[in-house]
Amino acid sequence: MKIYRFNSVLIIVMIVLWGSNDLHAQEIAKADTASKAMVVAAHPEAVKVGIDMIKQGGNAVDAAVAAAFLIGVVEPHASGLGGGGGMLIYLQENKSFEYIDYYMQSSLSPDSNYSRNDLYTPRSICIPGTPAGLLKAHTLYGKLPLEIIMQPSINIARNGFVVTENFYTNILDKLDVITLHQETQELLFKDDFPIEIGDILVNENLALVLEKLVSNGIDYFYRGEFANKAVQTIQDNGGYITEEDFENYKPVVKKPVNISYRGYDIFSSPPPQSGLTMLEILNIFENSTSDKDSKKYWDLQNVHLFCEASKRADIDRYSFLGDPSSIDVPITGLLSQDYANERFEDIDLTIIKYSNNLEIPAGNPLNYNDNANMQKGEDDGHTTHISVVDTEGNAVSLTQTLGLFFGSGFTSQGVIFNSAMSVFYKKPSPNHIAAGKRPLTTISPTIIMRDGELFSVLGTPGGGRIFNVVAQKIIELIDFKMSPTEVMKNPRFNVRFRSKYLSMENGFNDNLLEKLSEMGYKIRHYSELDSYFGGVQLIYYDENLNEFIGVSDPRRDGGAFGTN
Repeated sequence: MKIYRFNSVLIIVMIVLWGSNDLHAQEIAKADTASKAMVVAAHPEAVKVGIDMIKQGGNAVDAAVAAAFLIGVVEPHASGLGGGGGMLIYLQENKSFEYIDYYMQSSLSPDSNYSRNDLYTPRSICIPGTPAGLLKAHTLYGKLPLEIIMQPSINIARNGFVVTENFYTNILDKLDVITLHQETQELLFKDDFPIEIGDILVNENLALVLEKLVSNGIDYFYRGEFANKAVQTIQDNGGYITEEDFENYKPVVKKPVNISYRGYDIFSSPPPQSGLTMLEILNIFENSTSDKDSKKYWDLQNVHLFCEASKRADIDRYSFLGDPSSIDVPITGLLSQDYANERFEDIDLTIIKYSNNLEIPAGNPLNYNDNANMQKGEDDGHTTHISVVDTEGNAVSLTQTLGLFFGSGFTSQGVIFNSAMSVFYKKPSPNHIAAGKRPLTTISPTIIMRDGELFSVLGTPGGGRIFNVVAQKIIELIDFKMSPTEVMKNPRFNVRFRSKYLSMENGFNDNLLEKLSEMGYKIRHYSELDSYFGGVQLIYYDENLNEFIGVSDPRRDGGAFGTN
């Protein structure tokens, strides 16, 4: 038993050892501390594989890529080869940041008549980006051979993994979708019934795809055998994706967006991901006038200001954010502190200024934008997240998804495909359906620096709650000085400009809830530690201990493991 004490909070972490040096014989706990490296992920098997890559001499990118491939095997409802995501990378040697956008992309001939009735059909599929993005990251920044990185995923796909309670619950929640598609049902059913907790799930078809990615390279997936078969089965079932659509897909290497917040440098995902929206919320919240004592927790003024900031940033997201390859996005304007101050001036700290959120006006970031730096055409609720720091000081924050749990529900060759067409907006907007376009998504993988040194790596799944939850966790770390475990357990809340309700986990005090109701908020209550509010994977550097603290969200499966 290891006992750790940090930031006045006592944490007891028990690690059961069945072999003295065998990582895979150890139970991965929800929290760990380590001086050299740390991996935190939404599934214990992904944590084991990630830290094993580091022990074999790999870096943070090797660990993240191995964990990302593996988690797509053991969490096929949340991510996998049929989905996409984004990877934020910090390189210690030159203290630089890179972002790899490998989100899904629409067909070159998209269906402009797509409707919600098409959600759980092949018509909902966009071209997946996960294989291209992960292999691109490995090619650019990895150290270990690809076969070492991918062999654990191949082994588990072929030999199987134990079905957890969380995975089983997600199967039951989506039975109506799973049973629409024969190959998906065959994968997840046993003797005409859904697999159960404790069963071993084997996906031999996926193991073969992973093996051929190693032996034949990325062309196998996008220009070869896999793409040919996938296109045929998609079209046979009413979809319209073509071989040219697969051939056209490429991951995009970008620079992340960043701001300075109370002296900390925060980096996150650029459009069409929503790190920018999360940062805009923080820029507005930085105007908080709460006194020093009340800023230690979510009091009435802090909750109200956060909600009003979030609604304004969300409206700006709807009005200005989309795929920069097809539209101009005023990034510098949206992240300008002067613009945030203007948005703050529209907030009344004593009342809800607009009884109908839809009446809140969009801002005009163009007034604050450097038009010479308009981002266009860069050169190069149901998701998962991985955070990594390696022995060299490199870090990765990675979020990937299928869109909805089980995506479109459609499976080909053991790969469950995404539902990303549903993320586009039908009404005219920067996120309107267009050819070869990536939809706007809420994923916000984030890295925080303090005085030029790594402070925290974090991110979360959670659909429309993602950028709010990440912003709240940052405020709790920086403003409220909470410990990592306090941050993880602290109750969460969410509001969007289109929502009628303020969604809140149980755990907020009754006096606060009463005052919010008196102010006019309609509160929708959720249970304590509800999975609706994501699954944050957090690494925090404690300068007093001179160690990294890794904590995995108790709301979902996952774990943390470090090495000294």
